[in-house]
Amino acid sequence: MNTRLLNLDVLRGLAATLVVWQHSSEVFIRTPSIAQHGSALAEFISQLDFGRIGVLCFFLISGFVIPHSLLASNHTLKSFAIRRFFRLYPAYWLSLTAIIGLTWLLADRTFSASTILANTTMLQGLMGFESVQILYWTLTAELLFYCLCALMFTLQLLGNPRYLLLVCWGALSVFVSMQLLGQSSSPISQLPATTTYLPFAIAVMFCGTLLRYCYETRRGYRYMLWGLVSTFSIPLLVMAMHLLGRSISETPLRFVSSHFIALAIFLVFVLLPPKPIRHLAALGTISYSIYLFHLVVVFFGNWAISQPWGQGLTSISLSTLLVAVTLLSFALAAAIYWLVERPCMQFGRFLSDRNGGLNRPGEMLRGS
Repeated sequence: MNTRLLNLDVLRGLAATLVVWQHSSEVFIRTPSIAQHGSALAEFISQLDFGRIGVLCFFLISGFVIPHSLLASNHTLKSFAIRRFFRLYPAYWLSLTAIIGLTWLLADRTFSASTILANTTMLQGLMGFESVQILYWTLTAELLFYCLCALMFTLQLLGNPRYLLLVCWGALSVFVSMQLLGQSSSPISQLPATTTYLPFAIAVMFCGTLLRYCYETRRGYRYMLWGLVSTFSIPLLVMAMHLLGRSISETPLRFVSSHFIALAIFLVFVLLPPKPIRHLAALGTISYSIYLFHLVVVFFGNWAISQPWGQGLTSISLSTLLVAVTLLSFALAAAIYWLVERPCMQFGRFLSDRNGGLNRPGEMLRGS
């Protein structure tokens, strides 16, 4: 495998780990007996916003990888859809079932049938339903990105940097419009922040696509630069509005820094790749399950601490708990990958090969 692409597997593992640390620290630091051992680590993770950094890295990786895999494949759009379905949904449905069950057993909370049904689609936020796990909104962004890529592929525009940039700008325009309308009494003001953030997430993914175009063709740099500058000027605009007294973020400095840290990390891994560590690259293989199932570990751990038999855990420092949760999340994710993800992906490949065929020409190497 190309060294830079192998490094992206390392980055996937790192991004998933950052998300694990963010959620774990947010939950466990609320326990006074744990907080009394020191909260500096939790504050550091929160101030840098490890979770957002990890999610943005995932978005950039998706933009870098997914459109190219669609263009470079010898399979049809139908085959691509089949493979993506079996890559995403089986593990997702298992995580949905697990968190619904744990919430009922350990927290005595239930979700309505309509909420559960909406969550099975990954599009629950767009339908006005809450996500059973808060992190599911990112999967909605991924799914919308796949749909846009499929549409552009059908129109033979996915390999054209001009149109990639135009779609990026279109997503940014929708994002800015939603933010402006959100300041008024319009219905958009009632939407959760994760829903109004979706167009920006899509713009970030198309930045990754433009980066891949330049990486493959050594052309189209002006499109890539326009995409990056226009997309990542949005966090700077958020900070400028805050300084002018019209803040749209409660933590503008945190919002700005997390975006640029994520972009810097991604560029380092792609443009200045060190020699990849294959054992760390293996974490990228199970990163989807780490992402989906780490909250199961966090939820169970937080419940255990509240039990009489788990009081001994409160004497442990937050850093030790983070290490324990991370390792348990890795172990659970590895089991899910081998028992669920991998067999389902193999079945998806089998079905796609049966339904496969050659794509129409549409390589990434179309002129700029």
